Amino acid sequence: MFETLTETKERGQVGIGTLIVFIALVLVAAIAAGVLINTAGFLQTQAQATGEESTEQVSTNLVYLSTTGEVVEDGTGSLVGIDQFETTVQLGPGSSAIDLNDTTISVFTDDGESEEFDGVDEGDSLTDDGIEFDDTDRDSSVLSTDATDDDATATIVFGLDDASDGINPEDDRFDEGTTVDIVITTAEGTQAENSFIIEDPLDPQLDDEDEIRLD
Repeated sequence: MFETLTETKERGQVGIGTLIVFIALVLVAAIAAGVLINTAGFLQTQAQATGEESTEQVSTNLVYLSTTGEVVEDGTGSLVGIDQFETTVQLGPGSSAIDLNDTTISVFTDDGESEEFDGVDEGDSLTDDGIEFDDTDRDSSVLSTDATDDDATATIVFGLDDASDGINPEDDRFDEGTTVDIVITTAEGTQAENSFIIEDPLDPQLDDEDEIRLD
């Protein structure tokens, strides 16, 4: 009889130990599950944010429509290059609205000259910012997503013929044969690039301040 009681007592102790181990395993599993759920939630949020940023970068873009330049003569009356040029841009297909005053606009030449501008001046004349909107009656600096809106396109004027204009190439002009690159970087980080080469020689039938197509 005593042996039976001892055996039963030992079995009870083993059962309690097993129960403790089981509870410990449940607690560890619960903690691990909590960590996994928190991690999964964080990763999901991060992935969603990354996806939205990537979508914004892909869908936010500009398209160059045309670029023209104004020819200039030297002291002898010969055409030597351009002292002003302007480029027209619009939103790319499916792009969201872009505020051109939130962009960085850079100009580079194969002569090693470069200038960078933060946004576009909305004044009535070229200022120290160096560039301005051609249409000073624009309601805003934002390119609209509404194709019927007057602000669906924008023409940006780059002045070269005044040291205060911000672009200061030698002789305040871009000479014949010069290659020029324009890069517009949006606030989302996307870039739109356009290049053109000034004819060499320029058409001798042109007069000073005549406009020529550059692209």
